[in-house]
Formats: sequence, structure tokens, C-alpha cells
Amino acid sequence: MAMNGKDFWTVVLVVATFSGFMMGYSVPPMVEVGYIGGGGAPAGPKADIEKNLQEYYQRLQDQD
Repeated sequence: MAMNGKDFWTVVLVVATFSGFMMGYSVPPMVEVGYIGGGGAPAGPKADIEKNLQEYYQRLQDQD
């Protein structure tokens, strides 16, 4: 079964619409946390979670 020109452009339109939809949902969160366009800032969430986790695990270790 051969595809005619109309079927081809329908497939292109569906794929482009789906891709645009997915990019719209994935890019803004990545920009917000600094994975895209960080401008030299370290990538990742800006919360200081690592220090809190180190203290937590140190206290767990001390309990033994």
C-alpha cells in the first residue's frame, strides 16, 4: 500500500504536534532547575539538600 502526498503530510503534522506538545512540557522545568541555560551555574536543583542529607546520615551512623 503506497502513501499518497496527503497521507504523508498528515503523518508529519501528527508527529510534529506530538513532539511540540512533549517539548512544551519538558523544556520549562529543565530551564527552571538549571539544566538548560544555566549560564555557568551548576546544574541541578537549587535547594541545599546535600548538606541536610549528610547530617541525617551522620546522625544515623552515630546511633549505632
